[in-house]
Amino acid sequence: MNREALRDALSAYAAAGPEEAESLARIRRFLEAPGDPFDRRNPEGHVTGSAVVARPNGSGFLLVWHRKLSRWLQPGGHTEEADPSVFSTALREAAEETGIGSFEAPLGPDILDVDVHAIPAHGQDAAHSHFDLRFLLTTAADGDPAASEDPTRPMRWMTPAQAFSAGVDASLARALDKAWERLAALAGSQAARR
Repeated sequence: MNREALRDALSAYAAAGPEEAESLARIRRFLEAPGDPFDRRNPEGHVTGSAVVARPNGSGFLLVWHRKLSRWLQPGGHTEEADPSVFSTALREAAEETGIGSFEAPLGPDILDVDVHAIPAHGQDAAHSHFDLRFLLTTAADGDPAASEDPTRPMRWMTPAQAFSAGVDASLARALDKAWERLAALAGSQAARR
């Protein structure tokens, strides 16, 4: 992972609102701190990459049930040494968690959203933070049906309204809103929202 490339991407990124601006500032400070920001052994936390996976027209979003946190989230996770970028992490994690082998990236490797969130202690892992960068991916595929039947890793396509009703947290709701708006703008669509 290239810390300088990530700093450059974040310096060009503009947050949407005060909550995201605070997350952006925290990520920037974290990148300036000593230690490897990608290393899971860093006691403060680590950079993660995730994907808001959508239908190309924004009519549905693929969410994964996170059993440790007991809530619907976008696919994503930890960086690995083989990942050349956080965007690559998001692509890899989306494929691993959904069983989908092919995605489009309508924004390319540009960041869609950023969020810093607390991860509670679990097993031998102490409480820490995830400094999450979110990217927009689209697909017409449905994903691995076995994954949706797996009680440890269910996933579901949801309309924006269903996602909000399912209780996604405020940062994911913000990312879904931004994804829908970007896809609508790209398609020139006036699709009904919510």
